[in-house]
Amino acid sequence: MLAIHKRRTLDFYYKSRYVIEYVRFQSTECSDTAQLDANGAVISHLAEKLNNETTERAINPVTPVSTGVVRGSILPQYVSLKKYNDSQDLIPRLSHKLDRTLFSPGVHYLQDPRTHFTNFDASLLSIPHLNELNMDKISNFIPSSRDTKLLDISKDLNSNKTGKHSVNFFSSTSSMTGVLTKFHKFLSGNRPINTGNFSKVFPSQTTFTSTIDVPTSLVVTPKDEDATTFSIDADRSTDSEITLSVLGNALELMLTKKPKEFNKYLKSSKLEPEADKSAYHYAKIGKFLIRSQLDAFHQNLPGRGTFDIKTRAVCAIRFDLAHTDYYPTNYEIVRTHGLFESFERELFDAARIVMFKYGLQARLGNMDGIFMAFHNIKKFLGFQYLPLSEIDNIYFGDISDEFTRYGENVLVKTGSDYNKKGGTNTDDKSNKAGVSNQEFLSNIVNDIGNHFQTKREALSTYVANKELRFSMKLLENLMDVILKDTGGVPFRMIFKKMKGKKAAGIESREDEIFDDSSPFNEKSSDGRMVVIVNTLTPEELTELQMLSNEKIEKSKILLKNSQDEKMSTTARIKFFSKYASEFKGKFFRLNKQILKNSKSNGGFFGYEINIQHFFNDKPSSDKYPMPSVDILEDKKYKWDIKYSVNKINEEADLVYLFNKFVSNIGYSAFRSSESDANVDVYTDDGYVQIDENASELQNITRAYSARALKRKSLKVKK
Repeated sequence: MLAIHKRRTLDFYYKSRYVIEYVRFQSTECSDTAQLDANGAVISHLAEKLNNETTERAINPVTPVSTGVVRGSILPQYVSLKKYNDSQDLIPRLSHKLDRTLFSPGVHYLQDPRTHFTNFDASLLSIPHLNELNMDKISNFIPSSRDTKLLDISKDLNSNKTGKHSVNFFSSTSSMTGVLTKFHKFLSGNRPINTGNFSKVFPSQTTFTSTIDVPTSLVVTPKDEDATTFSIDADRSTDSEITLSVLGNALELMLTKKPKEFNKYLKSSKLEPEADKSAYHYAKIGKFLIRSQLDAFHQNLPGRGTFDIKTRAVCAIRFDLAHTDYYPTNYEIVRTHGLFESFERELFDAARIVMFKYGLQARLGNMDGIFMAFHNIKKFLGFQYLPLSEIDNIYFGDISDEFTRYGENVLVKTGSDYNKKGGTNTDDKSNKAGVSNQEFLSNIVNDIGNHFQTKREALSTYVANKELRFSMKLLENLMDVILKDTGGVPFRMIFKKMKGKKAAGIESREDEIFDDSSPFNEKSSDGRMVVIVNTLTPEELTELQMLSNEKIEKSKILLKNSQDEKMSTTARIKFFSKYASEFKGKFFRLNKQILKNSKSNGGFFGYEINIQHFFNDKPSSDKYPMPSVDILEDKKYKWDIKYSVNKINEEADLVYLFNKFVSNIGYSAFRSSESDANVDVYTDDGYVQIDENASELQNITRAYSARALKRKSLKVKK
C-alpha cells in the first residue's frame, strides 16, 4: 500500500509540476500585471483540479452556434475511390509462410517454448539493430499536408460540376484515428470494453487506459488560394509512440520480404534493394478525403483482400519506456493465457490502448482486419490475425453479466421429471432468459446475423460502421463552424472528451435547441467534447512541423541506443535526459508563443459539443446508448443524434482550458523521461532489486526479464 500511495503521490506531483511549469512559461517576461495575476490564479486553480478530473470546471457563458439533428438514415456514405486506388500488384504480401495465420484463428508462436521448434522462418528470431539498417531505403510516412497526390485528387473531385463527390478536407487514417477515438468515447458514453472472452485472470469488462484521455492535437492547413480545401495532420511533436513506430516501418519490411531481399536493406549489403513504395487506398466520407496505407494483401480474404500490419512491443517495453531505454528487456511470451508472459496479456493491453485505433484504420481503409506481430525489439515472439468483426465485438459487443456459466441450468424443469416431484408442467413459465423453454431453444436456432456472426455480433459491426459515420458528420459540422471563425488561415485544434456533467447553462437553453418532447437526458449524457482552436502564423506552422521532424529523428537515435547493449547506462541516461530537457523547453516555448499570438490576432476560440441519442424518436436513457438488434432487419427503426455546438465566450475559460490541455499533453509526452524510477536495478548474480519509485507492473516485468535471461541459459531436453 505504501508503494502504491507513493506512486500516486509522484504522479500527482509530476502533473502539478507540468501545469505550473507551463503557466510560468506564460508569465516569463510578461509586463502585464493583470496577466501575471491571472496566470497565478490559473496555477492555483489547476493545481487544485488536476488530481480530480471527474469534477471539470463549468464553462460559462456559452453561445449555441450550430444545433440540429444528424439523421441516421441520411448519414454520409463511405465511398471507395477506385479510380485513384493503387493496384493490388503494388501491395506487399506476407512472407515466411505467415499467411497461414490469416485463416487459422488464435495465436501462433514463432518458436514453441517447450521444444524450441521454429514454426516460421528462423530469421525472424533476430531483429537487426536500427543502426544496421539503411533507413534511406525505407519509405517514411508522408504527412497529408505534403502529399501532392491527395491535393490532386481533391482538385479533381472538386472540379466535377455536379459536386457529388466534392471535398473540403483531406487527411490520413493515422491522423484521424486519435480524434475519432475521442468521438467514440463521447458518443458511446464511455462504453466499457468487452473482454468477456478472456480467461478468468482478467475482468469481463474493462476501460481504456488514461492515455486515451490525453488531448488530441490536429493541424489544419489551407491548400488552395480560395481557402476551400484543407489538409488535416496529427501534431506528432509530442507523440510518445514515435520511437516504436520508427522501428515498425523496418519490421513490416521484415515480415513482407524474403530474408535475402530484406538483407539488401542492411548497411552491410552491397546490393541495391527494390524501391520501397507504399500503396494507398482513397475514400471519402462526406466532405473528407481519407488516405489509407495498404500494408498487405491476400487474394483469399473477403472484400478487397487487404489488411493492416501492426508490430506490437510487449508490455515490459510499453509500460517501462524510461527503463528499457537504458536496459533492453529480455521479456518473452511463453504461454497463450495468463497475467504475464502471455499473448492474452498483450491482447488485453492492446484492447485498452490501441486496438480501437487499429479497427478505425482498417475500417477507413476498407480492410478485412489486422495482422499483429508481437516482439521485444530483439526478436519476434508470435502472431495473430484479428478480423475487423472480432475487434468490433470487443468495443461494441454485449457487456451484460447475463452469460450462462458452465454447469448452470438455464431451462426450467418440465414434464414427467417435474411431475414426479409433485409439480406441474411449466412449459409456459419463463426460464432465466425470460422466455419459455421452447422459445429459448428456437432463439438459439434462429440467432443468425450472417454466416459467421450471431445477431448480437452482427449488431456490433453495424454500430461500429454507423458510429464512424456519425462521428465524421459531427466533425464536419464542427469544422464548418471553426472555418467561419478562423477565416481561412492555418490553425491547430486540440480535442478533449471532458469528464463529468455538461456545462452549466445547457438546460436553460433546451427549448431553443430541441423541442419540448425531446429534451436532453442528463442520465445518458456522460460529459462533453471540448475543442480549443488557435490560429497559426506561417512561422508557427513551420516550427510545429520542424518540431515533429526533430522528434522523429531524435527517436531514431534513442531507438539505436536502446538496441545497443554495448552502450553504457550512464551514456544512455546522459543523452536521453539532455534530449528530453531540450525538447520540453521547445515544446512549452512554442505553445506560449502560439497562445500569445492567437490572442492578439483574434484567433483564439473554444467550443463544446453536447449530444443526445434518439431511438425511434425517443430519447435514450441508457448509460451506454445502443440500438436493439431490431435495427438490423427493421428498415423503419430510427437512430438519430441531436447535437449542439456552443462557443465558449470568456477568454479566461479559454486560457484555463488551453493551459490544462497543453500541460496534459506535455505530462504524457515527457513523464517517462523524467521518472524518479531507479534504472540500475539488476544485481551481479542476475536478480532484480525492488524499485520503490517504479510501479508494481514495472517491477514485475523487470523480474520476468531477468528470469527470461536465466531461462535462456538452460538447455532444451531432447
